[in-house]
Amino acid sequence: MNNIKNTFRAGFAIAAGLVAMYSCTDTWDDHYNAGLSALKFNGTTMQALEETAPDFAKVVKAYGFSRELSSDNTYTVWAPADGSFDLSEYVGTNGERLADSAEVVNDFIKNHVALYSLSLTTKDQSFPLLNNKRGSMTADGKFGHSLIDEQQNNISCKNGVLHLIDTPSPYACNLFEMIAKQYKDDPSEDKETLSLYAYLYDPHVNKDTLIENKSVSRGVDADGNKIWVSKYLEKNNTVLKNVDARLYEEDSLFIAIFPTAKAWGERYKKAESLLKFNPSEDKRAVGTCDSLTRHYANSFAMTDLYYNQKANEHKEDSLKSTNYYNLWHGVVDWTQHVYYSKEPKVMPEDKEINDILAKCGDPIECSNGIAYIVDEYPFSAQEQFFKKIKVFASDGSVNKMGSGGNWTYTKNVGEPFTPRSGVFNSSITDYNEEGEETGMDVLRQTYRYVDFVPSNSGNITVSLNVPNTLSGTYDIYLVTCPLWLSTDYNNIPQEDWDIRPYRFTVSVIERENEGSNMGQFPTKSSQFKTFDNPEWEGLSKDDLKKLGLASTTYLAPNWPLELDEETNKYKPNSQILRDDNGHIIVNDTTYVGQYQFKNAYYGRSDYGVIIQIASSILSGQRTDYSQEMLISSIILKPHDEDAPVAEEANTRKSIQLTTSNINK
Repeated sequence: MNNIKNTFRAGFAIAAGLVAMYSCTDTWDDHYNAGLSALKFNGTTMQALEETAPDFAKVVKAYGFSRELSSDNTYTVWAPADGSFDLSEYVGTNGERLADSAEVVNDFIKNHVALYSLSLTTKDQSFPLLNNKRGSMTADGKFGHSLIDEQQNNISCKNGVLHLIDTPSPYACNLFEMIAKQYKDDPSEDKETLSLYAYLYDPHVNKDTLIENKSVSRGVDADGNKIWVSKYLEKNNTVLKNVDARLYEEDSLFIAIFPTAKAWGERYKKAESLLKFNPSEDKRAVGTCDSLTRHYANSFAMTDLYYNQKANEHKEDSLKSTNYYNLWHGVVDWTQHVYYSKEPKVMPEDKEINDILAKCGDPIECSNGIAYIVDEYPFSAQEQFFKKIKVFASDGSVNKMGSGGNWTYTKNVGEPFTPRSGVFNSSITDYNEEGEETGMDVLRQTYRYVDFVPSNSGNITVSLNVPNTLSGTYDIYLVTCPLWLSTDYNNIPQEDWDIRPYRFTVSVIERENEGSNMGQFPTKSSQFKTFDNPEWEGLSKDDLKKLGLASTTYLAPNWPLELDEETNKYKPNSQILRDDNGHIIVNDTTYVGQYQFKNAYYGRSDYGVIIQIASSILSGQRTDYSQEMLISSIILKPHDEDAPVAEEANTRKSIQLTTSNINK
């Protein structure tokens, strides 16, 4: 069986060698010009096979296929010549089988047999073989890459045609079959339950459909069921269809990454730890939580493993997986499920260069694409499925739970909310040494927010629903816009802009996961944790970087900072906040803190997390702070233990930040 196993991995390499070795010869040209062979044999294709290619005939007999070639069904057989393969690997001295019967029949015998009579003609031909692979016979005398004998071809039999070929046609696995071949050779102990093969070849998802009008039968059995000689099975793997990666279709062309069972198991367990669903799910049906965890852990471990070559028009610098085009959980940010091998002109936010294929080792050519077998995933869990969650207030995410206009978690906010978006242009004039104007540096900054205005003189409380959270640890950020953006700032002098800052608290609220209120949100926030606010005055750029701030653009929008060039220290002033280049800052990202969620709500219709933003201004502070707030978004960024994290409350001086850990 070594020769069959070798062709699984190296079929295309062998074929390429044969093309070079058996190119069209003058001898064949002479034969071709003299006219094609038209031999007749007064017997079946099986009888002709025994006379023309005895070794292949012995394999056919030993593995129970001689009855078909002796039947009334019509076949074409391309028989490998004696000596072109090692008969002792298939048949013993007494004619007994020595190898796996199903494998030999499908990968060797049926790889050389097709339905109906197919004669060598002056035209190229393409047709399905009995194992559903595509076969070809060319006008210059080749079956695939095997050379058809100049004399022993077009042998007409009672039930078909026989052609003698100089060497066996290599069996080329498609990508789906390669998963099974790789699984068979995998030494991992847990592969029966934790592996890509166990997931995709599960009978519940891998249900082939028999197409009777394309299949061949020979009567019925004792129970009246048809006896199938050749089954034409239409593949119907629901998992692969859901991600638009039909690896079993011969006319497809994919790049596929196949993790070993060990690698799959490690990534599955990482996903499993992030998929602890709220026990209230089991109220609907016992075992729902476990089923959801298994389902999503498997799908997470398989995310981004497949790439449609025809759909990747920029393979030289980026690869978009099939998950990019067909997502189970709906619309996603266009930057997701894309891997960059070199830096594009505009690198998307939070994206790094990761040439994943360079980490995958040697490619294995298959009949419908290229496979990479890896012992370790070429991307992290954060790149694959533990994704950043960004919730915009303008997308209708404001929580309105309650009765009528009395909302439980969002309070003292007048309706209708005013969502706004646009572009803010910050311009800086460039001058030369003589003071002459040389050009203009324009920075276009986008903004998107909701203007939350108090309905009375009290503080506002805005709660945003956060979907698809996992039971992991996130770094939480609040993005706001400066108050002056709500006015017609284009027609108001800069000195008249309302630059009052915000003073607020942030709370995280999760659904209960125990007790009588399991699955419900608590009605009150509690257990607030107060963050210490750093004193910014006198800090240098290096000091800010130690706190996780790459530049002043990460500071709150209205905190006035100016860099003292002599001391290289920041000092308070009365100007609008600008970045290091002098451009006015519009959006502000404030680091709230780190939070570990107890439960996952991925893919659930009912979100499990509310994040509250509440202004916290005393009556005597209203001239110094604004109760009206321009809130853009909440960002939950998966916490990376190996990366430096911003210090708590990285924000402007005098803003008090708090967070509540409900049922921590």
